[in-house]
Amino acid sequence: MWDKINRIKWDLLIVYGAAHDEMKLSFLSELSALCSRNQEPILVGGDFNIIRYAFEKNKPGHVQRFSDMFNTLINFHDLHEIVMTGGVYTWSNNQEDPILEKLDRILISREWEDIFPNCNTRS
Repeated sequence: MWDKINRIKWDLLIVYGAAHDEMKLSFLSELSALCSRNQEPILVGGDFNIIRYAFEKNKPGHVQRFSDMFNTLINFHDLHEIVMTGGVYTWSNNQEDPILEKLDRILISREWEDIFPNCNTRS
């Protein structure tokens, strides 16, 4: 992306993470590789299909087996999550007693946050 006012280039990556466990490692590897090659401030957003913490799911239980890997990737690449205002959950299985999870999120690099410090988002 090119910010004409500030004359700054930054990257936008829209993701739809693997829904099935057998593809999640490949998704996380590709995401990490893209972040490693990136030279510009970056915003990464979309449906990651991975929760980060147990409280991002309405049913008791543990986090997904890929949650630790996802959090490690976020920390390794020094990404920051823009906290969404509004509802906590972004996905439902639409059953009578639904499972609700937060799968959608926006991650930004520190450099992107320096350029746009007052950004926010709503679910």
